Amino acid sequence: MAAQNNTPADGLGLKHPLSVTVGAGLDNLTRLGLKTETTMNDPVEEAGEFSEMLISAHAPVILGEMRHNIAATDTEFRRMSIELIITFIDAARRQPHVRQVNMHFAPKIWNEDYQTRGNEGTYELQVDGVRELAAFAAQYGIEIVLENNNAYWTGVLDEVAHDDVVWTGRNAYFGSSPEEWIQICEDVDRPNVKLCLDSSHTCTYAHTFPEDKREERVLAFLSRPELIKHVHWNDNYLHDIRGRVDSHAVLGTGSLPLELHRGIKSLDATLLIEHFYSTEELEGELEFIKSL
Repeated sequence: MAAQNNTPADGLGLKHPLSVTVGAGLDNLTRLGLKTETTMNDPVEEAGEFSEMLISAHAPVILGEMRHNIAATDTEFRRMSIELIITFIDAARRQPHVRQVNMHFAPKIWNEDYQTRGNEGTYELQVDGVRELAAFAAQYGIEIVLENNNAYWTGVLDEVAHDDVVWTGRNAYFGSSPEEWIQICEDVDRPNVKLCLDSSHTCTYAHTFPEDKREERVLAFLSRPELIKHVHWNDNYLHDIRGRVDSHAVLGTGSLPLELHRGIKSLDATLLIEHFYSTEELEGELEFIKSL
C-alpha cells in the first residue's frame, strides 16, 4: 500500500479544500495542502504559478479611479460596470480550476470626491445587473457568490455611540444586513447565484447596534446556510471599537462568537482564510479550525 502524504489541512472536517490568499506563497500552499483565491486587485489572467491552486477569483471593485456600480442610475456608467465584471468572469473561467467568482454588491450611495459618476444605485437595478452577469457566467459553468458588505464608519470618532451616528447619506452598499443580503439572492433567483459570507464584514455591520444585540445580528447571517457557497473567513472584534473596521484578524484572536466559526466550518461551501500575516499564525489558524 502506498504511503499517504498527509498535510496539516487534512482532517479539518471541512466539506471542501481550505484556501488562503495568494500572499501565503506557493511554498505554504503546497506544504499545507491549501488552495487559493485571487484578490480584488489581482489580474486573474496573471495567476501564473498559482493557476493550479486557484479555485475562486474575486471580481474588482474599481472602474478607473471610481467604484464600479452595476446598480447605477447613470445608465452609461452602469453598462461600463457590468462589462467590467463580464470581462473579469471571462478571464477567470479560462483558469483551469476556477468555477466560482466572488463579487461585492453595488453602492446604494457613494459620496466621495473621486466618485464623479455612478454615485447612486437602486435595488431593482442591483437585481437586474446580477441576473445579467449570471446569464453570462452560466455559459461557462461559473457560480457567482455575492459578498455581504461593510457598514462604513469612516469619519466617525471612536467616542461617538452607534445611535448618535447620522447614517442617512453616508456611504453604503447593498447587502450589508443579513436580511437584504439573503433577499437579493432570492430575488435574483438564478441557480448559479449564491452567497459569500464575509465574517469580518458582519462585525462592522453589527456595531451599528447596541452591544447586547451584536451577537444575534452576526449569527443572523447563518440563517440560510444552504445559500452560502463561499466564505471569506476572518476574525474581528465584536465588543470593542476595533470592530468598526474590517480588521481581518487572525482566526481565534478576535471576539466573533465561536458559534459563528463553528457554523462556518460546517457549511457546504468553499472557505478562504482571507489574510496572511505569517506562516506561524497560519499554522495556528489551522489548529483553531481543527479544534472547532
